[in-house]
Amino acid sequence: MNLQFGSSGIRGKYPETVNSSVAFELGKLIPRIMGEELALGNDPRYSGPVLKASFLSAALENGSRVLDYGLIPTPALAYQTRSLKRSAGVMITASHNPPEYNGFKVFNKLGEALDDETRLSLKNGKRPPYNGRSSRVESADPREYKELLVGVGFKKKWKVVLDLGNGAASKLAPAIYRERLDKVTTINSYPDGGFPGRGSEPTKKSVGTLGSMVVATHFDAGIAFDGDADRMYIVGENGVCPLQDRILASYIAFLAKSSKGPFVVPLDASMVVDEVAEKHSARLVRGPVGDAKLLREMKRLDANFAGEPSGAWIHRDYNSCPDGPLSGLLFLKASEELGLPVSEMVKDVPEYHMIREGVNHSGKLTKGMTSTISSGLKKILGRDSSIETKFGLRVSTENAWVLVRDSGTEPVIRVTGESKDRSEATRVMKETLRLLRHVLKGT
Repeated sequence: MNLQFGSSGIRGKYPETVNSSVAFELGKLIPRIMGEELALGNDPRYSGPVLKASFLSAALENGSRVLDYGLIPTPALAYQTRSLKRSAGVMITASHNPPEYNGFKVFNKLGEALDDETRLSLKNGKRPPYNGRSSRVESADPREYKELLVGVGFKKKWKVVLDLGNGAASKLAPAIYRERLDKVTTINSYPDGGFPGRGSEPTKKSVGTLGSMVVATHFDAGIAFDGDADRMYIVGENGVCPLQDRILASYIAFLAKSSKGPFVVPLDASMVVDEVAEKHSARLVRGPVGDAKLLREMKRLDANFAGEPSGAWIHRDYNSCPDGPLSGLLFLKASEELGLPVSEMVKDVPEYHMIREGVNHSGKLTKGMTSTISSGLKKILGRDSSIETKFGLRVSTENAWVLVRDSGTEPVIRVTGESKDRSEATRVMKETLRLLRHVLKGT
């Protein structure tokens, strides 16, 4: 079996796509190709124990020495892999996907995720001789990751509500935050692979309870994490969850006070990020959607920060993996250094009209489809619009843009549109979706 990675590792519905056979094959390939010293972790999904047992049986049969961290955020597992010089790190997770999904994120010895340019296969199928004395599993504690985050210092006595989303950060994040901040209250804080509290993905709608809690307790901010805690969502002291593109733009404005970049954002980030970067004379580079792809672009540009509107932020000076708990602390630190409450951080960042939709489609967009959609979008946005195709099909004008791309995690085509005018954003999205469905039907 050959294992092909997507933009976020191996991911799919259990057991149709991701199952014990995939787990066993991965457990066999990783020690033979990447090395036997492994770090292993998981989120709380119900299918996790089956996948973990299958992976471990193959990994141990192939001489692996495994540090098992159990329930752990993905960024902590990635950091431990690099910090302890393990051959590879394996995280059993489907991140923000719904409970019926599961998968594997694999990290190299530098704590960098394997992406869609990676295929694991054996040219020579010979198995090394089994040595029962060398194979072992040891329970481990992410001490080095804890030390990394505890190193973020504060002067203000912060009061924060954490929404753990019943996910992988349920145990570790509250312990770390309570060590650094004055008061920390949690909701959805027991791990449950069904994510019953608000779902595995924080959204403006799903963090409504978090916002109410912040107001009711008179706390300074709310921070939510996704299923594996590589993403974070910010809620202000007023209980309002701003468009997270604005949160991203405000943080880049803060970073631009000491560095002019380059800062990397994906194609689906709001155009307000470009405007803020230009205002602060910072260099902004548009890259692909997907954190592993963004990391590749960061390394090419020697950039230290990349951020997605989803809240997946990479601080290369700290960790090579998007890190929700770290990003939450660093955003609070930025707010403290500027002397501004969270709501004031985004006060000068405009909010334009953004619409994100998805169209179910099991295949990928072909060159012919892309060409037809491109021509149609040019008519929708106007003759003067520009077309980019490097990381997805993006057609834009000074006041509006639309992006059509294959999802890297689900059988869906993502459509994102934005305009400075609400009615124009609605029109562009409506006509784009009609065009896309027309092309997909082949009529």
